[in-house]
Amino acid sequence: MLMEHAASAALSTPVHASVLWLIPFLPLFGALLNGAYGLFCKATGRPSPSNKLVDLIALGSVGIAFILSIAYFVTLLGQAPENRSITQSLWTWIDLGGARVMDGVARNTVEWAYKFDPLSGAMALLVTGVGFLIHVFSTGYMAEERKDGRYYRFMAYMNFFVFSMLNLVLGANILMMFLGWEGVGLCSYLLIGFYFDKEFAAVAGKKAFITNRIGDFGFMLGFFLLFQIFGSVDFDTLMGMTRTIMARPELTIFGLTHSPTWWFNLAGIALFVGACGKSAQIPLYVWLPDAMAGPTPVSALIHAATMVTSGLYMITRLNFVYANAPVALSVVLFIGALTALVAATMGLAQYDIKKVLAYSTVSQLGFMFMGLGAGAYSAGMFHVFTHAFFKAALFLGSGSVIMACHHEQDMRNMGGLKAKMPWTYASMLIATIAIAGIFPFSGFFSKDEILWKVFDGWYRHGQYNGPILNLVAWIMGMAGAFMTAFYMVRLMVMTFAGEYRGAGHDPYGHTVPSEAHGHDDHASDAHGHDDHKHAPVHTGHDSGPKEVIWNMWLPVFILAILALVGGFLNIPHSLHWIGGAHFSEWIGPLLYQVAPLHASHEAAPAIEYGLMAWATLVWAPGAMLLAWWFYKMDPTWSKAKAFVNSFPGVFRWVHNKYFVDEFYEMAFIRPCKQLGAQLWAFDVWAVDGVVNGAARFTLVWAHICHWFDAKIVDGLVNFVAWLLQQCSGGFRKLQSGRVQNYAFVMFLGFLVFAFWKFLA
Repeated sequence: MLMEHAASAALSTPVHASVLWLIPFLPLFGALLNGAYGLFCKATGRPSPSNKLVDLIALGSVGIAFILSIAYFVTLLGQAPENRSITQSLWTWIDLGGARVMDGVARNTVEWAYKFDPLSGAMALLVTGVGFLIHVFSTGYMAEERKDGRYYRFMAYMNFFVFSMLNLVLGANILMMFLGWEGVGLCSYLLIGFYFDKEFAAVAGKKAFITNRIGDFGFMLGFFLLFQIFGSVDFDTLMGMTRTIMARPELTIFGLTHSPTWWFNLAGIALFVGACGKSAQIPLYVWLPDAMAGPTPVSALIHAATMVTSGLYMITRLNFVYANAPVALSVVLFIGALTALVAATMGLAQYDIKKVLAYSTVSQLGFMFMGLGAGAYSAGMFHVFTHAFFKAALFLGSGSVIMACHHEQDMRNMGGLKAKMPWTYASMLIATIAIAGIFPFSGFFSKDEILWKVFDGWYRHGQYNGPILNLVAWIMGMAGAFMTAFYMVRLMVMTFAGEYRGAGHDPYGHTVPSEAHGHDDHASDAHGHDDHKHAPVHTGHDSGPKEVIWNMWLPVFILAILALVGGFLNIPHSLHWIGGAHFSEWIGPLLYQVAPLHASHEAAPAIEYGLMAWATLVWAPGAMLLAWWFYKMDPTWSKAKAFVNSFPGVFRWVHNKYFVDEFYEMAFIRPCKQLGAQLWAFDVWAVDGVVNGAARFTLVWAHICHWFDAKIVDGLVNFVAWLLQQCSGGFRKLQSGRVQNYAFVMFLGFLVFAFWKFLA
C-alpha cells in the first residue's frame, strides 16, 4: 500500500506543538495591528501613530516569533534524527467532498498545517532572526518616514512579509508553500514601490510583480503536475510515495504515457521556472536590480536574506523530485552557473553601491543553484544562510553609508569613510572577506564547498549530471568567484579608502555615453530609493559623514559576526579536525537518496585540499589584491580609467548590463504593448462596435416601430373609432326620446309602405 510507504518515510513523530502556529501568526497580528492603528488615526483625524508603539508591535511580534523558533529548534535537538519533526494541523482548509482514501492515499482534503523540521526550522530561525535585526535597523534608517506618518505602513508591510515567508517555509504541504510564495510576491510589490508617488519606485514595483507572475505560472504548472502524479500535496506523503512511483514502468497523465522520470523532469523544469522568478535567475533576474528602488532595509530583508531564497528552499524541500529528474537537475546546474558568471560581470562596472550588491546577490544565488544542481543540497542551502549573514550586513552597511553621505549612492562621490564610520567599515570589511570565500570566514565553508561539489561531479563522474557539464559549470563558477572578490574590494576601496570626495569629483574623468540606459547613466546613476528626500552633498566638516546611531550599526555588526563564525556550522568532513557542526547531517534525513549512503566518510583526496588551498590562498586573494592595486594603490584610478578607455565598447555593454532590459523591451514588452493596443482597438471597434452598433440599430428600430405603432396602427384604430363615432352621432339624432317624433316617423313609414303598395 502506498500509505504504508508514506508512513515509513514520514518524519513526523509529533512533539508538543500547541503554539507552533504562533510563529507565523505573530507577525501577521503585528501587521494587522499596525495597519489598523494607522488607519484609525487617519480616519479620526488624530495625530500620526505613535512610532514607539509601532516599534513595540512590529519588533515585538517578530522578536517573540524568533524566541519561539529557538525553543522549537532546541526541542528538535533533543530528538532522535528520525523524529525531528513537529507538525500542527489547525483546520481542514479545502475539503472536496470529504476525506477519501484512494490507492491508499488520502485525497480531496488539504490541511492548514505547519511543519517544523530541521530544514523549515533553520529557515524559520533565519527569517525571524535576521528579520528582527533588519527591523531594528529600520527604526533608525526610516527617520523621515517616522516624521511624515508613513512609518506604520512600512512596518505593517515588513511584518506581513515575515508572516508570508514563514508560511512558505513552515507550510506542511505545497499549497501552503504556494500561499506564502504569493504572499511574499505581494509584499515585494508593496515594499519595492513603497514610495509609490515616485515614478521610478512605482515602475520597479510593477516590474518585480509582473516578472514574478511569469515565474509563478511555471510554479503552478509544476504544482498541478505533481498533484496529478501523486494525488496529494502533503510533503511527507510525496516523499514516501516517490520510490513506489519510480518503481512503475510508466505513468499516464493527461492522456499521455511516459516513464516517471519523464514526468519528474517536466515537473522539475516547470518548478524551476518559478524558482527563476523568485530567486532572480536568468532569464527572470531583471527585476532584482531595479528593486533597489525600495528602502535599504527592504533590500536587505527581501532581496538578500529571505524572499530570493524561496526557490532554493522549494527545490530542496522537493528534492525527491529532482533526485529522479536528471535533466531538470542539469538545467538547474547550468542556469545557476551562467547566472553566477554573468551577474558577476555586471557587478564589475556599476557605480551605485546598491546596484553592485544587487548584482552580487543575483550572482550568489546562482552559486546556490549550482550546488543544488550538482546534487549538493546541503552545500547550496548552507550558502543560503551564510549569504544571508554577509549580504544583509553589506546591504544594511550600504544603507548606513548612504544616510551618512546625505543619501548619495554613487561610490565615486564617497571615499574616506573608514575613519568616519569605523563600526560600519569593520562590519562591511568582515562581510566582504566572507563573500570572497577566505578561510575561516563563512563564505569559504559554503561557496567553496559548492565549487568543490561541482568539481567533484566532474572528477568522480557523479550520478546527477554529465562530467562535461560539471566541468563547464565549475569553470564559470570559479570565474564568478574571482570577479566577486574583485568587485567587493572595489566597492570597499571606492567607499572607505582615500579622501571623501563628496561634491561629485570623478577620478575616472569618464562620462557614461548619453545613449546608455536612462537611470543608469552617470547623471542619475545614484538616484534610488532616497530620491524623494535627496539633499545636496556638503563637504564642510560640520555636515560631513559620520557614524550612524547605535540601532543602525549594531545590527550590521551582529550580522558581520555571524558572517565570521557562521561557517563552523557546516564543517566539511575533510576538515573534521577543526571541530564544529555538520549542517549536511542535520538536514540529511530530509533528503531523498537514489542509492543508499555509506555511514562512514572516506578521507578527502589530495585534490580537494589542493582546491581549498588554491581558492583561499591564491584565487580569491589574487582577485582582491588586483582590485587593491587597481584602486587603492592608484589614488587617481588611472589604471581603471585606462582600461575603460581601451575597451569602451566592453565597458559600455557591461555597465548597461548587456542591454538585456532593452532587449526585453524590444522583443517582448513593446510587442506585448502593441498587441494589447491592437486587441484594445479590436475590442473597441469590433467587439464593442458590434455591441454598440446593435444597440444603436435597436434604438433606431425602436423609434421606427414607435412611429409605425403611433401613426399607422394607432391611426387605423383611431380612424375606425372616429368613423363609428360619426355614424353613431347621426343615428343618435333619431333617438330623441319624444313620443310625437316617434309617432310621426311611424306615420311616415305607414305612408311610405301604403304608397309602395299602391304603386305595386
